[in-house]
Amino acid sequence: MERKKFNEPVTCPGQFSLKKLTKEEKSYSSFRNSAVTVFQNQRFSLLENEDYHVVEYHTQQVIVLPILENKSVIMPKVFRKILGGAVWELPAGGVQKNESPEEAALRELREETGISITDHSRLVPENTLVISPNRLPMFPSIFSVNFSQNEFDKRSMHDDEVESVDCFSINTIKAMMSSGEIITSITLAILGRFILGQDFQTVNSSSI
Repeated sequence: MERKKFNEPVTCPGQFSLKKLTKEEKSYSSFRNSAVTVFQNQRFSLLENEDYHVVEYHTQQVIVLPILENKSVIMPKVFRKILGGAVWELPAGGVQKNESPEEAALRELREETGISITDHSRLVPENTLVISPNRLPMFPSIFSVNFSQNEFDKRSMHDDEVESVDCFSINTIKAMMSSGEIITSITLAILGRFILGQDFQTVNSSSI
């Protein structure tokens, strides 16, 4: 069987095409248009509509799933003051002014892992998700991107808030998720979906 090259898109069986949350996004847009802003700062607003409240970021949010040679996941361990320590996450952040979601994804990737690429075509769009249905819908732009071992080894310095960057095999990630070493909900959701796709690939390959 021909081995995949490192820069080929990673596909997830069961995800044959991107699922658009059109109905949900239209419903949220209707909610937002008739909502009242009860608090606002430079990062987000608190919206109220009847007895419902949601937090809305002022900019589109992006999340990156960095994959190493189709078999491991690269994650930064980021210090979070509110939690009193560092947690394993996926690179993520807001789109800046005059920046596309793809440009933002590559910037966040560079800042949080030290891996720098400029080819937007290597980013594979993934299905979005709802962070919290009653408090933080968000609908982030999610991308996966595959790297070679050489690209990972040649990474540069990352942001100061990042304590370390490492790559983990699928089995190790499963153990980290099960043991509670990975605790952030967005990271758990995206990793879980990726692992299910890999498991489906394994099952399908063994049945051929």
